[in-house]
Amino acid sequence: MNLDAMNDTQFWSLIEKIEGCKRQDESTDFGPLFAALSKMTEADIHGFYECLAQKAYALDTRKHYRRFSWIPGLSDSFLYTRLMVVAQGKHAYQDVLKNPRAFPKRSSNWLEDLLYVANDAYFDKTGRDFPRDSSVDIESFSNKEGWAK
Repeated sequence: MNLDAMNDTQFWSLIEKIEGCKRQDESTDFGPLFAALSKMTEADIHGFYECLAQKAYALDTRKHYRRFSWIPGLSDSFLYTRLMVVAQGKHAYQDVLKNPRAFPKRSSNWLEDLLYVANDAYFDKTGRDFPRDSSVDIESFSNKEGWAK
C-alpha cells in the first residue's frame, strides 16, 4: 500500500470541501468530502487518511496541549480539537502549528466525525472496513518528540 498516494495540495483541496462552521460535528457537513473521497481510488483514500494523521500528529505536542487545557489526560477531546484545527484549512492549520498559543482552548468545539470520513468512503467504495493504517499514530499523546520536555 502506498501511504503517500496523496500530496499536500490534494489533501487541502479535499479539506476545503467540508461545509458549515467546521467547529462542531452537528453544524458541519462532511457530505461533499465523503462524496469526493468515495469516487477516489483505495490508495487515495488511504493517502487522505495518512495526511490527516500526519497533520493531527504534528499538533500533538505539549505546547499545544498546554494551550488547550491544564487538566491532564483529555485524549479524545484533544484529538477532536486537533481535527477541528485541520478542518479550518491550510493557512489556519499552519498558523496554529507554528504558534501553539493560537490552539483553541478546551471547549465543546471539535470535529470527531472528520476521523471517520475516510472509513465511511472506503466502506462505501469497497464494502470492507477501513484498516486505518498510517505511518504515525493519530491518537493523542503519541508524538513522543512533541511531548519531550
